[in-house]
Amino acid sequence: MTAATEGHGPDALPFDFECISDCVDRVLAITLCMPERQDIDHMAGRLRGALNMFLVEDLGFDSNHETRRMYAAAHRLLELHGRPTPETPPFTAYEYVRELARLTRRFVDLYRDHSADTTGSPSPALPSRIRSVAPM
Repeated sequence: MTAATEGHGPDALPFDFECISDCVDRVLAITLCMPERQDIDHMAGRLRGALNMFLVEDLGFDSNHETRRMYAAAHRLLELHGRPTPETPPFTAYEYVRELARLTRRFVDLYRDHSADTTGSPSPALPSRIRSVAPM
């Protein structure tokens, strides 16, 4: 089942929390054996797309210092000159995608918390495995 919710704005795209969570889980489950570079690049693209969706949401940027730090970290990771290139060593690309995954997981939590605070209703359901991934 896909846990999607409508964004705060009239043109907001729905969030597919299950898809985002699956990607985060897959990236953070990588341990001793790195996937092939094309898989790393594919996961990075999916996570950059998810982060871009979160960045257009009003998640308390103006009122919370930690939220501003998360937005700044996301913008840093999304900048073109900061992304791995085909010449980037595989391990560096691997570390980049893991950093993307950790930050995306924090945005999922922030979105859920913020949605519950602003609507007064329970936040959208996320798969329980999002919590089972090792903490940042």
